[in-house]
Amino acid sequence: MNRKQLVLVIGSFVVVFILIFASSFFRDQDGDDDKTKVVATFYPLAYMAQSIGGERVSVTSMVPYNTELHSWQPAPQDIIRADDADVILYNGGPADRWLVDDVLPAINDAGKVIANTTVGISYIAGGDEGEGGTDPHTWLSPKRAMVQARNVFDALCEADPEGEEYFTERFTTLNNTLAALDEQYRSLDNSTVSGVIVSHSALGYVAYDYNFAQYGVIGLSADEEPSAAAIAGLVEIMENESIFTVYVDPVYNQNYANILKQELESRTDHDVAVLEMFLTLGPYEELDYLEQLSQNLANLRTGLGVAQ
Repeated sequence: MNRKQLVLVIGSFVVVFILIFASSFFRDQDGDDDKTKVVATFYPLAYMAQSIGGERVSVTSMVPYNTELHSWQPAPQDIIRADDADVILYNGGPADRWLVDDVLPAINDAGKVIANTTVGISYIAGGDEGEGGTDPHTWLSPKRAMVQARNVFDALCEADPEGEEYFTERFTTLNNTLAALDEQYRSLDNSTVSGVIVSHSALGYVAYDYNFAQYGVIGLSADEEPSAAAIAGLVEIMENESIFTVYVDPVYNQNYANILKQELESRTDHDVAVLEMFLTLGPYEELDYLEQLSQNLANLRTGLGVAQ
């Protein structure tokens, strides 16, 4: 064995040792061996799992809160967490495709409940008119979120049958809240403005389910860059459709919204409002997932001219 081969062998042993040590470390850190270990790919699913699972679960999110989903990639410690989980929850579609492609093939799935929470949901095409791709943002529509919450509930009951009565009570509370939000969102059908301008085309399911149009400064991925032509085209739409509100997620860059605001105000001499539209990828200040959906509704009513 030459020196180069020896170095490779030693390096391989070091990597294996580190992974084993890290796995042991994460198990020791959990301190929740009596609880069902749930790993969700990102925040809305982690929120649902915690809301339904309560004290019977230990929940972690693979994607750090308020992180852009489309460009995130799992690290070795994420694979270790998934390997140690009893339940793995993911959204399906392109948002967390990395779980199916990179994580699941690397773990032992024996005895695990692996749940695609969008089973039962029909996907729609993503972005604005004419833009291809599948829109992954199902969780922003209360109508779709109810289906996802039911799938989370079913997964927890499968993993912990003794907790079904406990889970049922908590699921009922969450489902009733989402159903009430769905009913409130239906008021958007009474809009006096045809659509909304969003910094990131994430409202496809909300627009589809509650009957208005969305026009995005950028497409499905929040780390895209808009062209000058795209911005000019949006200004034309806003002027022609009398749309004087722009929505931005406070986590992301607001420069594009400010450009639209300044350009339209200079053309029309009409005030343009910039309002928040949460993508609910993590708690923001004191607002959790459901509270962000409620705030989205209030801001949509304002921009669409719906009576409060």
